[in-house]
Amino acid sequence: MRIRLLFAFAIITAINAQAFTTYKVMLSDNYPPYNFINEQGEFDGFNIEILNAINSVYKSQLVITKGGWAYVNNALEKAEIEAVGGVHYFDNNDDKCFYTRSVINTFHCFLYNTNRQKKFSIKDIRTTPSPLVALWENDVLQHYVLSLNPNARFVFVHSYHELLDQLERKEVSCAIAQKTAGLYYADKLGKDYIVASNKVFLERHMGFKVSKDQGELIEILNNGLEIIMANGEYEKIHNKWIAPYNKTRNDWNYYLKQISLGGAAIFIILIALLVFNRVLKLRVRKKTKDLQSQLQLNSNIRHELEDQKIKAEVSDQMKSAFLANMSHEIRTPMNGILGFTELLKSNSYNSTEREYFINLIQQSGDRMLSTINNIIDISKIESGAEKVLIREVDIKKITTELYNFFKFEASNKGIELKLEDDNCPAPCTFYSDEYKLNSILTNLIKNAIKFTHEGSVTIAYSYSNNTANFRVSDTGIGIKLEKQQIIFDQFVRADISYSSKYEGSGLGLSISKEYVHMLRGTIRLESEEKKGTTFFISLPNLNGNK
Repeated sequence: MRIRLLFAFAIITAINAQAFTTYKVMLSDNYPPYNFINEQGEFDGFNIEILNAINSVYKSQLVITKGGWAYVNNALEKAEIEAVGGVHYFDNNDDKCFYTRSVINTFHCFLYNTNRQKKFSIKDIRTTPSPLVALWENDVLQHYVLSLNPNARFVFVHSYHELLDQLERKEVSCAIAQKTAGLYYADKLGKDYIVASNKVFLERHMGFKVSKDQGELIEILNNGLEIIMANGEYEKIHNKWIAPYNKTRNDWNYYLKQISLGGAAIFIILIALLVFNRVLKLRVRKKTKDLQSQLQLNSNIRHELEDQKIKAEVSDQMKSAFLANMSHEIRTPMNGILGFTELLKSNSYNSTEREYFINLIQQSGDRMLSTINNIIDISKIESGAEKVLIREVDIKKITTELYNFFKFEASNKGIELKLEDDNCPAPCTFYSDEYKLNSILTNLIKNAIKFTHEGSVTIAYSYSNNTANFRVSDTGIGIKLEKQQIIFDQFVRADISYSSKYEGSGLGLSISKEYVHMLRGTIRLESEEKKGTTFFISLPNLNGNK
């Protein structure tokens, strides 16, 4: 008995330790605006705020530390930390480490001094007999310049301050630098006359490098990035730290000056004409009014195009999040099907083992089919293609069929499935969309069985002439209070850890919520962690009308 108690205590201790796992992520302290020590002595920058945003999703599982770049990489190699941020890479082929999806793309450009030349392009490098270029001592950059002009000369620098100082020299044609960092330093040093050309090159991905044995951390970082990209937090951080230094240069001052001079000339001509001819004055007024109307129309069109651009960017972010989540949900069962199918080709297994393999293949197929159905349903909802088909439905028949369908699955899991009604006479006729009602209840019952390990799952309903009420309750793991506010969002589950034993795409409750709203109903939940969850659905009788 004592040995059992000690064993149980060890298991509980291990579970609690996993629940409070934290990960150390280290970044360089001297790479503004991505990560650096600001004037107040605080660790600040783009990557810092990205990690803080992910931390807000995962409740401070990430501990951010800093150091010199060589020290940071050495710490990862010695396993003193779990990940490094601000890493540039062309691909993620590495036997020792994982790489997250790209946080941001970086690239190099030409910097030049507008006090000496108004414009700059690659043509200037090619046509100058022996251009002098300031840059870091880097073979790739040198070969790139020499490919443009074999007679090019170089002056090598060791910091951005030194690089910008070189641009003050008349004999220096231009400089090469990472665009965002170069313009950041120019801004901080008050050198707004140093600008970047529109030509960019040497594009690389920047992200996080994670130890190979930290699979859960790579999942947290990738999923966290998808979430903040989808909810708009990433865009706020990007607009604060990166966007101001990635703008394409336009010579607006020159154009505005020309427009102002032209406008003044036109105004003088109009005054002269008004003095000499009253009729011409009236005609000019009419033309001016027409021009203002056209300008207003053009302004409205421009605003509309800007709105459409924003919608397209948001749509692209959501598409990326959708593909990332669905890729995992489709690849996992597909790998199971292919793997166990390959085992079935061998004669090394007996009939019991082969039957076990076949059952696993069937489970993987069912999981993939469920994922595909969810993808189709959510795609129809998002595109507005999903329509409501109202007809007379039998509530008692639907709930009874679902009870009989899931009874075997619940029994195999060792839990009791109950069906309760409010003395509803057969048939319980009601006007609604039968497919959507069935889908709502199916998702809720399936989730209840999935997250219940002992006890029972109850399906209950009541009916009146105006309303049908449904209740699906369980004695399962429950839902944390902080998760209850977002549980109906797409791709959100109560258990999001990398090692979670619960399968699913996180779309079921989102689809159910949308279907309930399409049927003009309401859905809510009550839950207590480790005690169970109850979902309440109330649908109006639509009386045969949409």
